[in-house]
Amino acid sequence: MKKLILATLIGASSLLGIEIPKPTIFDKRVVYTDFNKDDVFQIYGKNGYTTVVQFAPDEVILDMASGFSQGWDFQDRRNYIFIKPKSYESTFAVDEFGETVNKKSIIEPTPDEWKTNLIVLTNKREYIFNLDLNVEQNSFFKFTFSYPADEKAKEDMQLALMKKEVEKQEVQTELNRTAIPRNWDYYMNINPESENISPSFAYDDGQFTYLGFDSTKDIPSVFLYENEKESILNNHIKKEGNYDVLVIQKTAKQIVLRSGKRIVGILNKSFGVNTLEEPKTTNSPLIKREVINAK
Repeated sequence: MKKLILATLIGASSLLGIEIPKPTIFDKRVVYTDFNKDDVFQIYGKNGYTTVVQFAPDEVILDMASGFSQGWDFQDRRNYIFIKPKSYESTFAVDEFGETVNKKSIIEPTPDEWKTNLIVLTNKREYIFNLDLNVEQNSFFKFTFSYPADEKAKEDMQLALMKKEVEKQEVQTELNRTAIPRNWDYYMNINPESENISPSFAYDDGQFTYLGFDSTKDIPSVFLYENEKESILNNHIKKEGNYDVLVIQKTAKQIVLRSGKRIVGILNKSFGVNTLEEPKTTNSPLIKREVINAK
């Protein structure tokens, strides 16, 4: 019969789902546990001793409530709570005849009477504790929470950021890939006092036009000259050795470079001679350029 009762009690206890924290290998009175929002956490107090509960560093305690606040003292400091059992004064007593009389008496903590719970609300979480006064084993001096779900989310975010940075560097490497020249047949007409906007070299790869400028040159604005009219050409600048290369996203027979009153005309004498079989939008076969919100 005793064995049957014991098994029943053990089963009932496991159904309660109370999380018993794990002690350190150094001292059983210092304990740790992983936070789970659906767990009730067990704290063993002892008369004359204080237990400190430590939450996450970025948590602030907003509110607390207990079923037996007369018998327990709770003090919060930032992300810490200090818990200790306490005696309390009663003004009622029962005489030998069973009558209630006004009489002051001190009620001392006892294991059976001091069982209660504690609800703690912070700026990030809510916690439920089961409080017991235990004289048969060591009380908890320090109770520290760890947060594996938060750590996992933090690690996942860091990995995602690292992956994004690696992908960004890979894309930049592909974008900076040196083009394979297909046509060097370019000539320039440089207006007076316009030498410092004239490119040091010019070529195209059948899709884009590349104008190289050394450190003594200024980067001009670029225009397509066609049917005696000028229109702006899309372009970007990339570094290639000691040169800033103006990448014009088109090949053209005539290009005009302007900066204030300075003007340089570029003539492509082999325009349309050595074209690509399949148009491309970047130097890399892995990257395609798309125009977003084009009108």
